[in-house]
Amino acid sequence: MFKNNLTICFLYLVFSCANPVEKKSNDNSSEALFPDLNLEDGIEVVTWNIERFPKLGQRTIDSVANIINSLNADIYCLQEISSLPMFIELVEMLDGYSYIASDDTDYLNLVVLYKENQFIVRSQSSLFTDSVYEFAYRPPLRIELTFLGETPFDFTLINMHLKCCDDGFNRRVASASILYEYLNSSVSSGIVNHIVVGDWNDDLSDSYNQNSFNIFLDDTSNYKYVNYDYESQGYNTAVSFPSYPSFIDHIMISKDLFEEAKNGDVQTIRIGDYISGYDQIISDHRPVVWRFTP
Repeated sequence: MFKNNLTICFLYLVFSCANPVEKKSNDNSSEALFPDLNLEDGIEVVTWNIERFPKLGQRTIDSVANIINSLNADIYCLQEISSLPMFIELVEMLDGYSYIASDDTDYLNLVVLYKENQFIVRSQSSLFTDSVYEFAYRPPLRIELTFLGETPFDFTLINMHLKCCDDGFNRRVASASILYEYLNSSVSSGIVNHIVVGDWNDDLSDSYNQNSFNIFLDDTSNYKYVNYDYESQGYNTAVSFPSYPSFIDHIMISKDLFEEAKNGDVQTIRIGDYISGYDQIISDHRPVVWRFTP
């Protein structure tokens, strides 16, 4: 009973900063209540491995459309899009979203959805196309955007999906090193406000000799995982990959966003608490969101 009460209290804290929105299905029955993540004049970035989308065809598409429209976030960085034509069907069901898909991923595509009236996309590219082995043959998708808020805000978004399993540890260590050198060079060249998100396929809390991301965790002056403290405070409830369980979906920022991180918030959205059979219909990962005001 005590454990259950702790879980309930934690869930209350997680969702207390978001207002619930009720969605209706075609037969007018209530489908689900989701938190409305939208901040007035703020930015919400969601990372979500959507597991070989669409797992159950049209049923998955309909459910994901409901979730995205209800959560009402500005940006969704998605991994594991198996069918781009079926993903485009999803986009057509969404309210005011456009998308960018990777040009260099042959399978399990990387996609960024964004509110088209809130952002200007200044450029897009694929990173590390000469190091595809280290990045599991999924070159990260890089986008430069301008937020059209009260004060225009430029930032660079990188969506990626690192290697899991088998020789995954060595390949993640190698990809982290490549990413680290690239980000240092990018910052030195004057590029500002980097946000790196995705399925990193490893926990930040692993011991030092088993941690894939020491290179970033050691450099706290320049890089920060915005979900690091959140993950450690409520690990069992907040995990993004519950079947293991583990927290492997991360959002990392460069130092010029540290102040925004202090005033922002991060959450794991426990969609399975709202949709029965979420794992079977949609994904084995939960979305993670960082919300901040520039």
